[in-house]
Amino acid sequence: MKNVFVPAGDRGVGAEVFDQLRIFGITVHEFAGADEVLRLARNLGGGVLLADAARIEREPAFVAELGRIKRELDGALRILFYSVRDDFETRLKAVRAGGEGFFQLPVDATRLADRIDGFLAESASEPFHVLIVDDDAEEVAFNALVLQEAGMITSVATDPSQVVPILVEAKPEIILMDMYMPGCSGSELAALIRQNEAFAAIPIIFLSVERDLEKQIGAIRRGGDEFLEKPIKPEHLVASVQMRAERTRSIRFFIERDSLTGLLNHTHLIERLGTEILRARRAGDVLSFAMIDLDRFKAVNDRYGHLMGDQVIKSLSRLLSERLRRTDVVGRYGGEEFGVILHGADTRRAGRIMDELREAFSQVKHRVDGSEFSVTLSCGIAGYPEYMSPTELVEAADRSLYRAKERGRNRIVLEDPPAV
Repeated sequence: MKNVFVPAGDRGVGAEVFDQLRIFGITVHEFAGADEVLRLARNLGGGVLLADAARIEREPAFVAELGRIKRELDGALRILFYSVRDDFETRLKAVRAGGEGFFQLPVDATRLADRIDGFLAESASEPFHVLIVDDDAEEVAFNALVLQEAGMITSVATDPSQVVPILVEAKPEIILMDMYMPGCSGSELAALIRQNEAFAAIPIIFLSVERDLEKQIGAIRRGGDEFLEKPIKPEHLVASVQMRAERTRSIRFFIERDSLTGLLNHTHLIERLGTEILRARRAGDVLSFAMIDLDRFKAVNDRYGHLMGDQVIKSLSRLLSERLRRTDVVGRYGGEEFGVILHGADTRRAGRIMDELREAFSQVKHRVDGSEFSVTLSCGIAGYPEYMSPTELVEAADRSLYRAKERGRNRIVLEDPPAV
């Protein structure tokens, strides 16, 4: 849950902005004093505090208490200030008071939601997943415990033949591997892993008593990325694994994601659609694919500019990410078009879900040069198993989207099953 804490009496942002935040799934809580915000943040698992920068001079004791609470919660509370003024002195005071963001009034709800999302995404990032490969069960258990205590998830393999199935199912972000194992050396296993293009980018860290530099370099040439000598201090192991995993996650994000929205890009959306169809086929389940298009988007760009158009696209992407289930998949199909894979939902259920999103998006207000405007969307939906392949599903959903446009836009149209 996304939570924002606002001091009682701070009305500068305006109730309409808070209403917009609620559309994006952000809950606004008012508090009367520092003790109450501490209690709220602890009970709710943290959040973002939004306060008037005028309080910095008016209530220095209160602001000092906020700084103490922020330190006590160790990153679980982030502070944003807003002000009618936007000058160096005001911003500097906000920084010194612990502010990590600053908005000038009037506040644009979509930009504020962007910043809140960014803060909360940082503190709610998924733990790194590490695969440990070693024939020594005690060594595996010790290293797994060290990494788990550092907040990571571990999978383990004491037999090299178990590694590929684990890579397929668990999708770890990094491999920690012993150099010498019976039946298959670490360098041989690394070479085998690198034969599969799907695993080519996963970092492999060798962990071994081997001190011969030539042998270490030889192992790295066959597919390794780094060599750590045993024994290694737990804190050094954690730091090495964490740095590699962070780099891998960052690279994977930019490869798979659209740069503007952070959603899956076109290529990886279609790849996921194929994967999810296979999963539904094995489970005897259904799924739906929804194609979404913003109505009259060219007019938005022409009238308000492309930067504002990008903001509209981001607001829809945020709404989709927030309102859909974690098991659903959202991607940017291209331009102002989006694709959504809805697991376990036939087209009728998918239609109800998307219609709720359509209605919510029509209520989002976009602010530019003192004025506000809204944008609507149209959506076409097709289902599996009526359409059996990714290509058939996309084409069917696109036909329904075209009919939604023909019928006046701002509506959902379901694709009929193909004629037998």
